[in-house]
Amino acid sequence: HLLSYLYYFVSRNSNFPAMSIEERLESLEKTLDNYHDEIASVRSKNAELETKNTHLQDKYLEADEKISELQNLIEMNGNDVTKKEDEVDGDEGDGSTPMTPNAYTFLYTSELFSGPSIAGMVTCSIQYTVFSLFLLDLLNTESVPPGVAALVRVVQVIAIIIAFLVETDTLTALFAVIYREGFDEMANSFNGFAPWKYYVANFLLGGQGLLGKVVAFYLIIFADNVFDLLLNFTAVMFISELNEIVCFLATDGYVGKEAETLGKKIEEMQFPRRPPKGIMRHVHVLIHGLIMVGAFVAFSFVAFEQASQESLAEFVKVQFGDDVDPTLGLFSGCYEKQQTDGWGAWGARVKYVQTQSDRGTGDFQYCLDDGLQTWVFATNQSEPVYNDKFTLRSAEERSNSFDLLDAKGDQWLLQTGNAISGFQLGEIDPSRFEIECGTQSVEGGTASSTEELCPVMTVDVDAIGFSGSHDWSKTFVLLENLNSEVVQFYQRPVFIGDSPSMEGYELLFFAGRRWVLASATKLLAENDDPFNMENVISLFESSVFWLLEVPTEALSYLSEPVNQGNDQGTPLGLQWYNA
Repeated sequence: HLLSYLYYFVSRNSNFPAMSIEERLESLEKTLDNYHDEIASVRSKNAELETKNTHLQDKYLEADEKISELQNLIEMNGNDVTKKEDEVDGDEGDGSTPMTPNAYTFLYTSELFSGPSIAGMVTCSIQYTVFSLFLLDLLNTESVPPGVAALVRVVQVIAIIIAFLVETDTLTALFAVIYREGFDEMANSFNGFAPWKYYVANFLLGGQGLLGKVVAFYLIIFADNVFDLLLNFTAVMFISELNEIVCFLATDGYVGKEAETLGKKIEEMQFPRRPPKGIMRHVHVLIHGLIMVGAFVAFSFVAFEQASQESLAEFVKVQFGDDVDPTLGLFSGCYEKQQTDGWGAWGARVKYVQTQSDRGTGDFQYCLDDGLQTWVFATNQSEPVYNDKFTLRSAEERSNSFDLLDAKGDQWLLQTGNAISGFQLGEIDPSRFEIECGTQSVEGGTASSTEELCPVMTVDVDAIGFSGSHDWSKTFVLLENLNSEVVQFYQRPVFIGDSPSMEGYELLFFAGRRWVLASATKLLAENDDPFNMENVISLFESSVFWLLEVPTEALSYLSEPVNQGNDQGTPLGLQWYNA
């Protein structure tokens, strides 16, 4: 058929060259061979395409399986993926947040006056009551100490930081009120939920947290040692955590079946996170941080006040007993506060120095020696005082107090350990310093003018105590200087016998603890004339602490001890003893 067709085609085409039958057949065979080659080439390419198609189908199936696996992973871990995306780009996510379990959540997730609601009310009442009693007691009975040691200061700073990091009730309440996360979900899940109960409960939670921080702050600044600070601070933290403890016990079934069911439901409750964008998502943290900054500002103010040590007494008046050491009474008098080296905020203590040079150069200071660490009195103002360089020490070792007046009720001891009696220590109002420590006479505990003093004193030399061969004057008068001013010694008037005896003038004067009766010849220097009135006056008006150098045998008679409480400013009515 093909040949016939070709022949017909050729015969009709007048332009086709004339060929023989053999040539035509040969041409047709070549054409057929070419068609066969082309057909074979097409089949070969088709086979290659089928192979590639099979390979592509395998790849497609493999990719389809991987896509299915990824879809399953996305479905299973959708919450985690969303949370990670939110952390990276800060966009609103569809993750979930658990509900905060505490006793205050019972107040707005349960029916009013139900078991869980009552448990929440009781917990709230206990926390507020305990904190209020704590605060009232602190404000009425405690005060900021005048100073604390450096270690206590460091612990105070750490305690304030811990109080804000551990006690997070205020932060939780702020977050709940500001963002209201899960508000709609809780309304749908809890039958007892009501918006007003939600806000009241969170305000109570935040108020309780804030009140706990205030109590903790006062406990911190009122503490003067590490042990009391940590002990009280731990108690406050326990009360703060009471609402979490009650919720935990309720969930475990210790508060009733209804509370157990509600507690477990609260633990399982989760709602979508809808954090606001930008700075608004950190508002609660900023408010909490501002409260913490305010606490540190107040603490800094207290620390600087303690560093200035202005709350300490400027002047103190001291009376020493002389039963054990007869010379101690000579150092009785007024002492003035002086700052020591160092900053008070980090443990430096003040010292008190004698202001009346005619009564010696004693001082009170705190001994930092490891073997002592307490308040001491030194008669030579040694700087600093060590174990072997003090005259008296407070019996309270390792005293935490920065205030010398706190040691006034303690027993004071000599280096030998013997206690002294009659020790008195009190603060002097600065407005009365000149009266208490100046040159005016003291009568009845208050300053008096020379006109009020008894100008003539009569001594009953026949009374018990006055014995011996010396014939003492029976009348003593006020000793006056060349300016007709009464001579003062230890803020008391000096009395002189109306006429000199064989041993010179006879003198009656106060020596810090007792009144003394002595002859001028035994008190003056060897070359001084005991019959010269100017020598006698110069002796008592001298600023030199001469009385400590006088031997005991130079004093003829001593009166009974005179206490500050019953001091009349004169030797009237006192019992006398032979020195």
